[in-house]
Amino acid sequence: MSSLERRLSSARKEVEQRRSARPLGDLEAAVAALPQIRPFTEAMSGEEIDFVLRLKDVDSSLLRTAEDHEVAGLAASIEPLAALHRETALPLLVTDVIVDGYQLYEARLAGAGGVVLIAAAFDDEHDHMADLYSLAGSIGLDVIVEVSDEEEIADTLELLDPDSFLVRNRPEDGGAVDFERTFSLLEEVPAGKFVLSQGGVREREEVDALERAGVDAVILGRWAAAGDLADTLRVLRGESR
Repeated sequence: MSSLERRLSSARKEVEQRRSARPLGDLEAAVAALPQIRPFTEAMSGEEIDFVLRLKDVDSSLLRTAEDHEVAGLAASIEPLAALHRETALPLLVTDVIVDGYQLYEARLAGAGGVVLIAAAFDDEHDHMADLYSLAGSIGLDVIVEVSDEEEIADTLELLDPDSFLVRNRPEDGGAVDFERTFSLLEEVPAGKFVLSQGGVREREEVDALERAGVDAVILGRWAAAGDLADTLRVLRGESR
């Protein structure tokens, strides 16, 4: 069983457990009462490459540093998201593997402005992916589609024509970072799409190369939050060495 298959299986089991504790109808009613929220990617500056910080837990000091140094957004699983939403005004992106509409309502209630749909998770379920994409948009969530090869890009463009893509710099199986693979994939993404990059970005030269290739934002791994975040951001922006 591949890493993605394990994640999908785990996500489905967890959704069913939560659904048994709180029916979908309760979530639907609660979401219907929420005010509109700004879509995640619309909060990005668009002037230069932005940085999105991936977090596991809430850390008030770290959040203040992120805000002070103009981190564009935060990425986290649904579980800590509500607490993050109470602590900061930064836009939030869900990192959980999305397999069910129930999760979309959970994400919206937790304060998320966007979710990621992994194209590879819907190889034989294109209709289900389209339904989730439509549902997310109907409740105010921005959808970023994660793609890993040229075929997924072509299929996703034909099926959904999404505004936003996520391209990982290392394979799903955890192989080595390969920016050349990323650059090749980016050539298949039409101009005007919002593109996020994730994985292995540690140096300013890598940021420069991704920006030249058309990347709009980089998701930084938890390593950035574990160290000196302010210094890391200065290095990635070319402000210091």
